[in-house]
Amino acid sequence: MIRKLWLSSERDWLSELESVGADPGAWSRVRLRSEVMVLKAGPFPAPAANILKQCMLSAGGDAIVARGTIDCTVRETQAILIGTPKHIGLAADSLSGQPFGLSELGGQLKLALRPQDLPPELRLKPGDLSYANGPLIMGVLNVTPDSFSDGGLYSSPVRAIERAMEMLGQGAAVVDIGAESTRPGSSPVPPEVQIERLLPIIRGICDRAPSAILSVDTNSSTVAAAALDAGVSMVNDVTALSDPGMAPLAASRGCPIVLMHMKGIPADMQDSPCYSDVAGEVYSFLEDRVAKAEAAGVTRDRILVDPGIGFGKRLEDNLDLLRRLGELRSLGCRTVIGYSRKSFLGALTGERDPAARDTAGHAIAALACDTADIIRVHDVEGTFAVLTAAMALAGKVRR
Repeated sequence: MIRKLWLSSERDWLSELESVGADPGAWSRVRLRSEVMVLKAGPFPAPAANILKQCMLSAGGDAIVARGTIDCTVRETQAILIGTPKHIGLAADSLSGQPFGLSELGGQLKLALRPQDLPPELRLKPGDLSYANGPLIMGVLNVTPDSFSDGGLYSSPVRAIERAMEMLGQGAAVVDIGAESTRPGSSPVPPEVQIERLLPIIRGICDRAPSAILSVDTNSSTVAAAALDAGVSMVNDVTALSDPGMAPLAASRGCPIVLMHMKGIPADMQDSPCYSDVAGEVYSFLEDRVAKAEAAGVTRDRILVDPGIGFGKRLEDNLDLLRRLGELRSLGCRTVIGYSRKSFLGALTGERDPAARDTAGHAIAALACDTADIIRVHDVEGTFAVLTAAMALAGKVRR
């Protein structure tokens, strides 16, 4: 009897090794052979790409380059590198001393092979955020009159505080409070108006639940500073440091900050957005903003990145970014996604009512349980149930 195994987790591998009576230590050897890595690098001049390809082939892997590279009828090419970690490591060694910057590429490949060493917990004043049991849920609390899904529902401080308490009871690890709508076509809200809306609600939640971890959804460092003073622990910046005071503020307060990609501004972001390589463009943008935050003194473990689903994206862009969310892990930061009730879900399902799109959104939560660290949603209760089931299927226990 022979069957093809489908081993999607370390737990599956260990179970199969045990079933044949193998030494448990065999996993450390198997791991380097069971994982296939795919890396994209470049551009390289054609002669450099030829050397790179030969180094990869001799190591047991491969490098896919443009047609015309071998006879140098193309000037330059990007390269897709394919191999196990062992293959990549051997190729990196063989690139040492090569010209055209390939020696430096070898060093970068060795860095890419290192495991991401992010701490499993993030210590904050109200309490710790633990990533050990799968994605955390960030509950959306819009205290605005005009948000696309729940505008006006929680503009009253009493109702907003009750909704926050409800979400915390349903399993939200963070409540993200926003006083400015960023729906397509929306206009900016002055900082003083945002602060007036936010402070009574933040203070009220902190009085009711002193250990609650709150985030403020704003691109204004003035608003963020006032919210932090009132008891907020995180900043969710949808414009990724467009305010020059935001990075220094996050550094001086030691608070986590979410950096999100948006093409354009809310007023015009959905006016025919276009990308030639959406995953590459978003990655490059976030890489730049992470470097900017670090240069200001924000530590890497307190930087989170968000691809900005629905913010200046077409339907196909949103789907591509969600499928390839795991690529953002290479930035060495925790990842956040916020897809909840957005119009692309309506385009997929035909559902015009944003509040009725949660069922479609739950599919994303289930599929993203291995690539997202924080999932930002309106329906906390439903998302918690979906993640509990998804983690169980992945062989992990959610607590």
